[in-house]
Amino acid sequence: MGIDEAAANPKWIDRSRTMVTLSRGVPARVRHLAGDLKNFFPQIHSEPKFDKKDNLLILNEMAGLSRCERVMYFESRSGQDFYLWLSTNIAGGPSAKFRVFNVHTMSELNFTGNCLKYSRPILSFDPTFESEPHMQLLKEMLTQMFYVPENHPKSKPYFDHIINFGLTPDRRIWIRFYAIPAGNIDIEVEEIGPRLVLELIRILNGSFEGDVLYNNQQYISPRFHRRQIRVAAASKTRARAAEKQSRAVKQSVIKKIIRPDHVGEIFNEEVNSKEAKKLMAQIDARKNKKKKSTNGVTKKKNKA
Repeated sequence: MGIDEAAANPKWIDRSRTMVTLSRGVPARVRHLAGDLKNFFPQIHSEPKFDKKDNLLILNEMAGLSRCERVMYFESRSGQDFYLWLSTNIAGGPSAKFRVFNVHTMSELNFTGNCLKYSRPILSFDPTFESEPHMQLLKEMLTQMFYVPENHPKSKPYFDHIINFGLTPDRRIWIRFYAIPAGNIDIEVEEIGPRLVLELIRILNGSFEGDVLYNNQQYISPRFHRRQIRVAAASKTRARAAEKQSRAVKQSVIKKIIRPDHVGEIFNEEVNSKEAKKLMAQIDARKNKKKKSTNGVTKKKNKA
């Protein structure tokens, strides 16, 4: 029997690479997330941090100099908002911008699942990705960004983990990594990590430029959301202060009202009986004694 040379020495046809870079000011968690992704995909090429003040089109030039066709760019804004740019082709696009939520790295999660480095993944998509044209385009973009080229020199020739792209009712994409125990897909899978959630903002026709193919009308900028929270808190404070001022005005008006004192009118009548006069004299004498005693004590204290 002859040996099939094509099977023994498979050709590495897809030689495209993906450039991953970060903006300056990203936190350590995003840096560790980029490191975790680099351990899954052998075609990833990392570049030094990108200055976010520069034009995004410079990323295309950086990728071209590094012989990369795709770009994955993590961007930080205001020190607390994180975005992800994906460009599937630096020559003609398309590209998409996402907001990143709930980033958890592998070292942070410490799951029991595990897979070999650079092994090929099975990409699992929610059926809702086929419902609309922009979701179909997004599915194709994610497929091109999160796959391992066949017969890559560093890759393993088998599948031992799954990358799941779930879609929630509010159109957020949940990305999870699962290991297939012993290569048997019938067994319950175990999560590996990392974890991240993406919210689509817009899709552009070109690579970081061009016409807007899709714009998420339900997306709310985090700055605008924080401003709404501050405005609501300020209006609540102003309402509380106005209520306090109106209460004070009401109390001052109430104090000025002279109410009839029926009890005082009864007890302020002149005393005519002798017994009552005698009792009042005794009460007054006791009051005078208490006043004298307190005055004596205060004088002694002052002398001392």
